Formats: sequence, C-alpha cells, structure tokens
Amino acid sequence: MKKLGQSRGRRWRLLAAAAFLAASTLGLSAAAQAKDPEIVVRIGWTTAPDSISGDEVRMWANLVDVNSGGRIQIKGFPSALLGKENTELEGLVTGTHDVFTHISSFTGKIKEQRFWDLPFLFKDREAVARLVDGPLRADMEQQFRKNGMELLAFWGFGYRQFTSNVRPIHVPEDLKGVKHRIPGGKSKMMLFKALGANPSTVSFPELYQALKTGVVDSQDNPLSMIYTSKFYEVTKYLSLCNYVYNPLIVAAGGPFWKKLPDWAKPILKQSARDVEGWSRMLSEKIDIVLLQKIKAEAPNLKINTCDPKDVPKWKAAAKPVYDEFEKEAGKAWAEKVYRVVDGGYAN
Repeated sequence: MKKLGQSRGRRWRLLAAAAFLAASTLGLSAAAQAKDPEIVVRIGWTTAPDSISGDEVRMWANLVDVNSGGRIQIKGFPSALLGKENTELEGLVTGTHDVFTHISSFTGKIKEQRFWDLPFLFKDREAVARLVDGPLRADMEQQFRKNGMELLAFWGFGYRQFTSNVRPIHVPEDLKGVKHRIPGGKSKMMLFKALGANPSTVSFPELYQALKTGVVDSQDNPLSMIYTSKFYEVTKYLSLCNYVYNPLIVAAGGPFWKKLPDWAKPILKQSARDVEGWSRMLSEKIDIVLLQKIKAEAPNLKINTCDPKDVPKWKAAAKPVYDEFEKEAGKAWAEKVYRVVDGGYAN
C-alpha cells in the first residue's frame, strides 16, 4: 500500500507539471475541447483572464481533463462575465451558477470563515497550509454545505498589500479618515471602521476607475492583483504590510453539485484540491517577481514596508473584529482555528 501511495503521489506531480505546461487558453487541452463532453462546468471569477485566478483555473481544468479522460470540461468566465460578486454567490445557492472563486463573498456569507479577515492571523504560508490541509477541513466543508454550497478548494492568492493616494500606510493611524475600498462583507466593513478608515464597497471591475477618479482613496489586494490590474498607475503609495492572508475560495453551488453523477464529484473535488499546494507556491513566487516589475514600471511609486514591531498596534486596533468573529462563529471554533494556525492540535 505504501508503494501504491508513493506511485500515486508521483503521478499527480507529473500530471500537474504536464497540465501547467499545456495550459495556454481558457479552453485548454485537446481533450477538454472535445466536441461533446459529458459534463460542462462553468467557473466564474471577477479578475482578469491573465491573473493568478486564471492560472489556477487553467491548472484545475487540465487536471480535470486528464483525470476524467475528457468527459468533464471546465469553462472559465473571468472579469465578472457571469455577474458581479453577489450575483455569482446567489447563483450558487439558487442553482443558476456552477462554481465561483472569490474571497469576501464567502466570508461575508459564512460566519465561520471570517477568520480570513483577521489581521496578522497567519504569520506565513505554512500556517495557512496547517489550517486548510489539517483536521478542520471536514468542519469547513460542513460549514459550506449548511449554506448551500460545496467547498472544493482554497487556492493560493497571497498577502494583501495597500495602495493609497493619501499617504503611505505604516500603522492603523495612517488609515484614519481615508476612503478605503472594500469588496464587501460584514467583517471587512467592521475591520476598516475599527482601523479608522471610511470603508466603501466597490466591485473589483470598477476599482481602477474608482481610484482614478477619487471615489476611493485606497485599496488592498495581493501584489498579483495590484500588478495585473495596474493599480500602481492610479495610486501614489504601495505599503507592504502582509496584514491579511487571503486564499481564493473555490465552491460549487449546492443545486449544481447534487445534479452531478457520483463518478464526477471526486474528480472535480480532488483535482481542485491538488491545485492547492502548487498555487500557494505560485503566489509566493509571483509576489517576488511582481514587486520588481512594479518598481520598474512605476519608478515614481513610493514603496514602504510595515515594521513587524507594529503588529501589536494592528491587532489592538482590530480587537473588535476578533471579538465579533468569536461571538458569531463561536468561541470553541475560534480557539480551534487559532490553535491549528499556531501549530497546535485542534482539540
């Protein structure tokens, strides 16, 4: 059995490498473009086709193609082509949409998932892996099912950084009075109010123009989104604070999932999960590469790094958000999350 497991692990790594090399279009490999696949799965996301979200969808699609022998085809719809965040999320629950990948849409709906919005909870990506790959995974799957969805994966996205037109951000006080864009969600609204900002909900496709015209003063996103969406063109400051780690949460709609044949479900779910480790490494590599590209393309952008010694200030300012998470999600669940993230046992 041990040899079989090792062989299977090697096979997955080879498949993943082959899939990555083959991924060049949203239609993907030859088998995925088969004339009559038995099942077509539509996945939507709000960012550009060439964003990290697109890379991860392409990897998933190729693994699904290989593992299903071309019987399942993944069709990608970037740039909110299937609707804005709320439309896609509601569509999962009502049965009009198949799969959606996002962050705050899910944390806004599922109170137990709001730990993703807690500042400085994850000190590194290993802490993220301990949580999503560990003993709490089954609990998190049940949380999604209770809300009419099937959790498929937590793909790498990265630490969120600030860009601003008002001032560089070093400590929470630098956000005071700033019109800060949030993607939505109760915990995001509460967090930035606690940090002293004036949070304003703006959908991602509208964010570039909102920054350019002064509808909002600042925003936060991983470097992959800051670069591909060219937010450095419409902001003056980039502050590297690693204040929150976000994954791309991938979930299927409950009605869609129930209609799938039993043979297809493990292929879709395991293939999505097999993207996780690779995608976390991808997001880490992208951060290093893209920072240099941003510096080269925006030489007048002022870049600063937050001092680790100021982390207690951020946590103190965000205490109401931690308290609210514990109140809504339950103290027992919150403590399990904290223990696993810190390297301890769930119980």
